[in-house]
Amino acid sequence: MTKTRMLAVAATAATLAVTAAGPAAADPASRGDSLTLTCDALGEVEIVSPPGGGQWTPGLVSGSTRVLVPYAFDIVGSFTPAGGGDTETFEEHVAKNAPRNGRLDTCTFSESGSDEYGSFSFEGTVKLTYAH
Repeated sequence: MTKTRMLAVAATAATLAVTAAGPAAADPASRGDSLTLTCDALGEVEIVSPPGGGQWTPGLVSGSTRVLVPYAFDIVGSFTPAGGGDTETFEEHVAKNAPRNGRLDTCTFSESGSDEYGSFSFEGTVKLTYAH
């Protein structure tokens, strides 16, 4: 995994944390990768990412019509190239003002894996608001 790909994984992690596919009637599980969030209020929820979702894209919980809207991310992770080499670390912290609707939650997530380019891991927190 190249550094560019590692950063793409981190960006995808942020996107996966709160994005889901298309309209509520669509099956998000058929559209993209999934990530499990462990949330203080909502409990454990699976999020499925659409192709091309952005950092602040509202999303759906898999198997539900619940809409999640992020307003802050804190992500840390690392990448180690295959065959050794220096481990690279990254952090991303972005936030905007919390909504005033009172349905706020804090969720955590983590992921790790490897391929022919090396191994990676990341963990993070996402703050979000939800409807439904």
